[in-house]
Parts: sequence; structure tokens; C-alpha cells
Amino acid sequence: MTSADTNPSSRPTHWGLAVKLFAILILLGVVAVLVTGVLGYFRARDALERAVFDHLTTVRQTKARQVETYFNTINSELRLLASSKMVADATRAFRIEVAKLDRGDTSPELRRKVSDWYVANFMPDMTRILGEKAALANYLPVGAAPYYLQYHYIVTNPNPAARRSLLDDAGDGSDYSKLHAIYHPLMRAAATTVGFFDFMIADAKSGRLIYTVAKEVDFTTSLQAGPYRNSSVASAVARCGVSADRSAVCLEDFAPYAPSGGAPIAFMAAPVIDQGAIIGVLIAQLSNDEIDNVVTGGRRWFQEGFGNTGEAYLVGPDHLVRSGPRAFYENRENYFAELKAAGASAEEIGAIQRYDTPVLHQRIDTKATRAALAGVEGTGDIIGYRGVPTLAS
Repeated sequence: MTSADTNPSSRPTHWGLAVKLFAILILLGVVAVLVTGVLGYFRARDALERAVFDHLTTVRQTKARQVETYFNTINSELRLLASSKMVADATRAFRIEVAKLDRGDTSPELRRKVSDWYVANFMPDMTRILGEKAALANYLPVGAAPYYLQYHYIVTNPNPAARRSLLDDAGDGSDYSKLHAIYHPLMRAAATTVGFFDFMIADAKSGRLIYTVAKEVDFTTSLQAGPYRNSSVASAVARCGVSADRSAVCLEDFAPYAPSGGAPIAFMAAPVIDQGAIIGVLIAQLSNDEIDNVVTGGRRWFQEGFGNTGEAYLVGPDHLVRSGPRAFYENRENYFAELKAAGASAEEIGAIQRYDTPVLHQRIDTKATRAALAGVEGTGDIIGYRGVPTLAS
């Protein structure tokens, strides 16, 4: 018998040391697995984040090119039309006939019918979007010509508001209507082909809109003394009515436009030049719908790779959106709740509801929009306009 066999405590000591070593090895293995897993997680997260940023940047660049292409196309088409013989001839002829009507007189009965039409068909919309009772006197036209022509082309137009442009001849026997029957089908076709929401001609000297395709309540009104003298279209006409440069184009940013029910409207204008002199201004009225359709991809966010919550939106230098955020179209109740939670004012939310659009009413002032408006490109994690962490490009 050996001495080891006679020592009863040696075997338990040997076993205890083995258990400790085994436990340490297990612990080291677990730590190694955890470290490997954590490192793998961060690598995978970083790789996924890079992929998301790359996708967002690609989409951003694509959307920017599409918006620029849209405006460049309108620019080219407008300058081409402004230099055409058709537009020059129409401008000269319409100027003469509108001036003749303005020198004439309109009966009190006709003026009353126009005024009654405004009360019944136009003023309710103004009261709704303004959030208070609108004054009729602020919107009635100035001069004899608009009363006469609005009566025949708007008040008694047999077509619904959205299709007033289908009326070629009001049948009143006036020289203006004879001209309108000749030029209007051509102008309407041009506006439809290019994609103008409306297509207008202004007398550069008087500032009167002597012709419009859509026949909204700005038809033949004065942009110098009428209800829209402070509008964007008045600014466009004033700027482009002084430069006899065929390459000149004047763009006015989107703003609520009363004749279009307060919808966001931009104007692009070009001078109409005859024998070196400006005789008129050709104006394209641009609806925000085209821009919104480009930026939102026809509201097909998921198909464009944005998943369940991603989006692209356009913001102007005033930090107000020029395209609708995704949530506004998909879940308005949640959209307004998120705006309120993120600190949007009651006035901002009320304006969006009254005008039925966030465009020109929702303010987005984030780290990303401030950088973009400063001309800085990049990607990063930000707090988005909904108050939640967001990956942005």
C-alpha cells in the first residue's frame, strides 16, 4: 500500500482542481462566443446601416435628378411656346379685345350674377381654408372685361369647374369669343401635351390676364389692381415683363393660390416678344401634384425599397415641405398624433387640415434639412420630424 492510498484527502483535492479548471475553460469559451457574437452583431449592423445609407443616397440623387429634369423640361417648352408665332398672334389679338371690353360697360344685372356666383361657389372654399369668414370684396374682379368674360366663360359655362376649358366659344357674339374659338383649342392642346395645370397670357403693360386655359377666377383679372396683385403670378409677370430677352424665364416658388382653391401652385413665366418689344408674358401654372408624384414615387414607397416606414420628401428654403410625407397619405390619424407629439403647433396642424395638404404648411427643421439647405451632403442618424431616431441621407 502506498502513502497516497493512505491519504484520504488527496482525491477530493485533485477533483476540486479539475472542476475549477473545467469551469474556467467553459467560462472562457462562453466569453469568446459572446465576444465573437457581439463583434459579429456590430459588423452586421454596420454593414446593414451602410447598405441602407447607400440606398437612401441613391434614391435621393435619383429624385433630385427627376425634379430637376421636370423643371428643365417645363423651362424649355415654355420658352419654345413663348417664341412661337401662334402665341405672339394670340397675345396681340387678345390684348386688343380685352382692352375694348374694359372700355365698355357691363350691366348691373350681369355684375350681380357674377357676384352671386362668387358667393355660392367660391367664397365657401375661401372661408374654409382661411378658417374665418372671407370678405367678398377682396376677391371680386376689377374692371368691365373680367365681369363680362367671367360671366360668359365661368358663370354660364355648361361644364363642371374642372372641365371649363372644354368651352371653345361662349356664343355671346363678341370679337373676343371669335378669337377664343380659334386659339383656345390650340392652347388647350399645348397645355395638355406639356402637362401645365394652366396656361395663361398676360398683357405686359396692364398686367391683365388676357387669356387662361382653365378659366379659374383669375381669368382676365388685373395683376396690378385686382385681388391677386400680391400673388406669385403677379410677381412672375412683373419680373418677366421688363426683359426683352427670349432666354429669360421667371420662376416663382410654390405658394397657396386662391383661384385654385388654395392649392400649392408655382408659376414659370417667359416674355412674349414681337419685333424686339415685349407684348405679353406667357405663364405656366404648375401644380404641386407633379412634384409630389415624382418625390413619392406615385405613393409606392414599399415598391421603391422604403420598407414599411421609409420615405423621401422635398423641403424648401423656408423648411416647409413641397411634397407630402408618407404618413399623411397612409394613416392621417397617426400622422396628426405624431405631429402633435413632436411639438407641432395647433396653427400648423389646423392649416394642414383646412388646406388638406401638408405642402407649405408642415415645417421640417431637422439636422438633415439644415445640412441640405446649407449645401452639405451626407448621411447619419438623426431625430426625424416625427421625433424618432431616423437614418437620413
